[in-house]
Amino acid sequence: MTTVLPPLPFRGTPPNRDRHVLQQGFWFKAHRWSSRLDPAAWPPELDACPESIDRRWIDRRALFAIADRAGDPVGAIHTLVATSIWGTSTSARGRARRLRVFHADLAAVGDSVAHAVNVMLQDGPVAAYRTLHDRGPSVKHLGPAFGTKVLYFAGYNHTTEHPRPLILDRYVALALNQLCGWSWPDAGWTADQYATYLDLAERWAAAWDTEADVIELVLFNVGKSDKLAIAALSGTPAPEAP
Repeated sequence: MTTVLPPLPFRGTPPNRDRHVLQQGFWFKAHRWSSRLDPAAWPPELDACPESIDRRWIDRRALFAIADRAGDPVGAIHTLVATSIWGTSTSARGRARRLRVFHADLAAVGDSVAHAVNVMLQDGPVAAYRTLHDRGPSVKHLGPAFGTKVLYFAGYNHTTEHPRPLILDRYVALALNQLCGWSWPDAGWTADQYATYLDLAERWAAAWDTEADVIELVLFNVGKSDKLAIAALSGTPAPEAP
């Protein structure tokens, strides 16, 4: 059954990609990560991130630079570490969950992630998603929310054909449900759902004269917002009262 893709729900001028997307970042305390990791897993680029007192700043631009090496097993580990930090920010609970990925054989993790990145560069993001997530995670404790971060940063600037890889997390899924009337889960999406999301983001980006990752960031922010307010602004049905 073909999923109906609704028209663009957003109005006005799209956010500036350079200012809102590429500069989206978070402060992190490097020692809280590096002390729990094998030294070989630490991306050297993180030591050059802007520093303030005991914290450093990591944004999407820095991640794109690190992920240029993600097709190599060591670069894949470095990309996974950097995306884990960026996607976790200062959450201690989130940090503990993300670090579980690196308790396994690092060489095997690096090989698996690098393989998925190279599949993406050759066959596209949906094929890479299948490699990482379609029948359970190929890397233990690496779910789609962080697997797609790796694919996005490793492939968005290097994939000439559409669709390009994008991040899919629970906030993006919540926004898609609200704006499109879907009922996707908040985790564990299928490769077909990932493909539908990428197709929709590309169509909405073309209609809004912007980039697909601008759509992703807007969806992320919609997913974190009050559902009733989003319904009123977008013209979609109001959510059912609890």
